[in-house]
Amino acid sequence: MASSATAETNKADQWSDQAELYSNQAARLTELHGADLVTILKDDILQAKTILDVGCGTGAFAKAYMKQFPKGVPGQTLILTDLSEGMLEKAKETINPGSDFQTKLVFQVEDGTKLDGIADHSIDVVVSLFGVFLIPDVAATLNAVARVLKKEPSNVFANVSWMFDVSEYFSSRGFGVSLQDVFKLPNEIIDPDQESMAYLSNWSTTTSICELLADRVDQGKLRCYPAIHNTVWEFDSLWTMLSKNPMSAIPNASTEDVAKAKKALEEFVTHSGALSLDEPMMLSTASILTVAREFRSV
Repeated sequence: MASSATAETNKADQWSDQAELYSNQAARLTELHGADLVTILKDDILQAKTILDVGCGTGAFAKAYMKQFPKGVPGQTLILTDLSEGMLEKAKETINPGSDFQTKLVFQVEDGTKLDGIADHSIDVVVSLFGVFLIPDVAATLNAVARVLKKEPSNVFANVSWMFDVSEYFSSRGFGVSLQDVFKLPNEIIDPDQESMAYLSNWSTTTSICELLADRVDQGKLRCYPAIHNTVWEFDSLWTMLSKNPMSAIPNASTEDVAKAKKALEEFVTHSGALSLDEPMMLSTASILTVAREFRSV
């Protein structure tokens, strides 16, 4: 059996291989929710000297930050970290601040469960836009976040995670099915037990998040904001993104299982044939924006 470290390295390599695809397709979704997070944190950002982005991917948070603060914040440093070198390289390539941009941008490879390159109690605000929730070792990750944050009461940990099982609600009100449920469906067909993905449930509801963080933040200092966006997709592009995503079971599935998963997905997004695959489809994305103030170690 592969060691935990080897497994994480392999996963990072898989994300690196898909950095171009992620930047062109998935990032257009994450950036919408990133804009919500930047708006919620506007005052905290303006007061912070150092911000750390854990699991930055191709830089969705930084891009949303730059739209809100086109000239940056004087004297501020934004550190973008990811375990995947390929993702960081794509972030460097696509983040293009102007010559008058005053925030210092730093890119560095970091394991989110350790953050070894970040000094203790040196960060004012830690953010993660669909990064932390993908890390299986939740306890180690939260311990690392608490270690690098300045001691309360002057710290903020803000995390964005996907919300699942909301397609029926959206569809009944005229919106498209949830992209997260679109992602989940093939995995359930290929890997019915879903044990390898169970940790995602830690961040999928406000109740589970409150339980997860109960020992690390007072409930009066914890806020969970639901965010919903709609985007238009073509089925072929959607299938390409799903079939190459490192979190998907599709790349390693048998030809037979892939065919079953694709057929089930076609029926799901067309409402069993009521819509046509030849037409653009509306998909909803739902997230939970968690803001924890005075975050502490346990």
